[in-house]
Amino acid sequence: MSIRKRLLAWLLSTLILAGATGEIAIYERTLSGVNRMQDYALEQVAFSMEYANKLVPQNFEEESESDSDDDMGSKGRDEDGFEFVGQMWDRRGNLVLSSSAAAPLPRFGAEGLDTVSWHEHNWRIFGVKFKGKFIQVAQPVSVRSNTAAEIAEDALFPMAILIPVLGLLIWIGVSYGLKPLNKVASDLETRNADSMQPISLNGLPQEIKFMVSSLNNLLERLSNAFEHQKNFIADAAHQLRTPLTALHLQAEIVSRSEHREAISEAIIHLKQGISRSSHLVEQLLTLARNQPDKKRFEVVDLNDLSKNAICEIAPLAEAKHIDLGLDSSGSVLVNGDREALKVLLVNLIDNAIRYIPEAGKIDVRVRSWKTHAVLEVEDDGPGIPEEERERVFDRFYRGMGNDVLGSGLGLSIVRNIIEMHGASISLRNAQRETGLLVHIAFPETMTDTSGSGP
Repeated sequence: MSIRKRLLAWLLSTLILAGATGEIAIYERTLSGVNRMQDYALEQVAFSMEYANKLVPQNFEEESESDSDDDMGSKGRDEDGFEFVGQMWDRRGNLVLSSSAAAPLPRFGAEGLDTVSWHEHNWRIFGVKFKGKFIQVAQPVSVRSNTAAEIAEDALFPMAILIPVLGLLIWIGVSYGLKPLNKVASDLETRNADSMQPISLNGLPQEIKFMVSSLNNLLERLSNAFEHQKNFIADAAHQLRTPLTALHLQAEIVSRSEHREAISEAIIHLKQGISRSSHLVEQLLTLARNQPDKKRFEVVDLNDLSKNAICEIAPLAEAKHIDLGLDSSGSVLVNGDREALKVLLVNLIDNAIRYIPEAGKIDVRVRSWKTHAVLEVEDDGPGIPEEERERVFDRFYRGMGNDVLGSGLGLSIVRNIIEMHGASISLRNAQRETGLLVHIAFPETMTDTSGSGP
C-alpha cells in the first residue's frame, strides 16, 4: 500500500470513527437535555394550572374512554393542539378541571415525575398537591420522543456536513504533503545510470530532507565506487597491455628465429612474461574479491593466522634461502575477515621476499600494545625511500629503478584490507641497519595480553 493510501485510510477512518462517536454523544445528550426541559415544562404547567384560563369543568359520562385514549395516543395532541394534559381533583377525588375532554386520564396519585402506561401508551406525568387539591399534568412519551429526535437531528446536521468537508480537506492536505516525494521520484526517474549528482534539498520538508540527504550520501559513495572501478579497469588494461605486447613479440621471435640461442633467450623472456601476467591477473582478482564486507567478520587469532600464512609462503622463502620466522607472545584476537587478513599478511611477506637479497631475513611479529593488536613484518632489504612510502600503496605503482618482477598491486591490496578493518598501517625504517618495517595497528585487541610499545 502506498503512503498516500495508508495516510488516507488512517486519517479518514479516525475521522469517521470520531465523527460517529461525536454524533452518538451529541444525539444522546440532546435527547437527555430535551427530556429534562420537557420535565421542567410539566412542572411549570402543573404550578400554573390554578391560573389557566382554558381549564373548564368536564362531563366525562358522554365520552368513550377508549376512543378518547386512542385519539390522544395516536395524535399525541388534543383537539386544541396542546401537547400536555392537565387535570385537577378536589379533596374528595372528583375531577373538577381538565385541559382536554378528549383525553381523560385516571388519577395515578404519585407526586413528582413518573412514567406510566395507560391503554398501551406510555405517559410522562407530574403530580403535585396544591391547596388541598391534586394536580396532574401528563404528556405522551411519543410526543416527547418525536420532539427530542427532531431537535437532535437538527443538532447533528452541521456535523453531517462537516465530516465530508474535513475528509476532502484531509485528502487535499495529504496530496499536498506528498508532493515533495513525487518531486524526488520524478527527479530520479529522469536520470540515467551515470547521473550521480546530489538531489537538491531546496523546498523539501525536514523529514524528507533527512531521507534525501542519506540518498545523496549513497549517490556520492556510488559515484566514488564507479569512479574507482573505472580507474581500476583503465589501469588494469594499461598494465596488461605491456606484458601482453611483450609476450606477442617474444612469440614472434620464437616463430621466426633460426638460431637456437635466440630461441632459448626468447623462451626465457616468454616464461617471465607469462609469470608476470599470471601474477598480475591473480593480484587483480584478489583486489576485486577483497572488498569491504563486515558480514564475514569473526574472531581471528593473529598468531595462528601468521603461522598459516608463513607455512603457505615458506617455499618461496626457502627458494631464496631467506630466514622467515614468527615472533609472538601468545594469542592476540581481533574481529575481522579471516581470509582477507591472511591475504594481507601473505602479500606483505611475498613483497618482502621479492625485494630482499638472497639469504636475507624476514620477521613477523604479533603482539598487543595497550588496547591495540599489532602485526609487524620486518625485513633487511633495501627499504623504501621516505618520499615514496605514501605512493607505494597506489595501484600499479612501482619505485624508480625497480626491476623486480611484480604487478604493483600488493600494497594496494594490503591498504584495501586495512581500510576494511578500520586499522592503520605505516612504513618505517627497520630496527636493523637496512630494511623496512611494516607496522599495522588494529583498533582494539580482544585479549589482556600486554606487550611493549609500538
